[in-house]
Amino acid sequence: MHGPVLTEFRTTDPQRAHALIAKAYSDNRLRVSGSPQDFRFSQRRVDLGPVQLDMLHNTMTTKYTMHPLERLVVSRTLSRTMDVEVGRSHQRVGVGDVILIAPPDQPYRTCVHGASLQLIGVDLALLDALTEGEDEPASVRVSRFVRTPLSPGAALSWQRTVDFVTELAERDDEASRSPLVLGAAGRLLAATLLAVFDPAAVNPSGATTGDVSTATTRRAIDYMESNPDLDLGVTDIARAASVSVRTLQLAFRKDLNTTPMAHLRRVRLDRVHAELAQSVPDGTTTVTSVAARWGFLNSSRFTAHYRRVYGVLPSETLRA
Repeated sequence: MHGPVLTEFRTTDPQRAHALIAKAYSDNRLRVSGSPQDFRFSQRRVDLGPVQLDMLHNTMTTKYTMHPLERLVVSRTLSRTMDVEVGRSHQRVGVGDVILIAPPDQPYRTCVHGASLQLIGVDLALLDALTEGEDEPASVRVSRFVRTPLSPGAALSWQRTVDFVTELAERDDEASRSPLVLGAAGRLLAATLLAVFDPAAVNPSGATTGDVSTATTRRAIDYMESNPDLDLGVTDIARAASVSVRTLQLAFRKDLNTTPMAHLRRVRLDRVHAELAQSVPDGTTTVTSVAARWGFLNSSRFTAHYRRVYGVLPSETLRA
């Protein structure tokens, strides 16, 4: 994940819209129904690298024939309707519907009836990182993902996550540019996508556990303590410890009765504590800025957690 890059594009020229879509999504054929003089197209994108957050609007009925996307794109219809065809499958989606546009390896066709759309693109590698160690990575399972609009409850869960990530990405502050924060936000979005679209995410198959040993835990802890400032996921830690994700999780549960990511949060909390204790209370250092630098964004949760661990408020450590 990289820092947010915001771009905005507006045109009344169908050919320019065609070029923008080819660059942002995939090569395509575009056909406008009616007079081209009435055509209006706009796109607003927040690019985070493996995640793209787009708002797109057409004023007219516009047909697109698209090449394979080679990533997953989730669409939420904000106004009017859109038809989506993949092979012989056809469905019309209306306001509020959340769907996966198409399998990443298949071409598709859409007919956008003057609709406004929210499009969220997620690279397959981000999903695969969450499923490493399972029998099938997400990029293999995508052909079985739900292709009909989500249920209202699942759609609400998805939208809440999208809103959180969007708000974070559009904030102009230190936390929104932190690799730790951005990485966690990207994994949250990918995990939510798996949870709402992938039936296997509800009942995952077991994975080979291998040998669980204290040496595994020690290697993982050494890696975390040497790299707490990096954007680490459980896959990165397992790779550094030379074991599968499942083996790593079992080792931490057996040896420490916790999870790898919970231990990493404790390592980072210790870094916050040390930094606050060593800071000069001259007003240039704040608890919020230090906590955000180490990936703690929710101030109330952070304060409660800090007090539970150290017995004092973080502001008391800063003043000591």
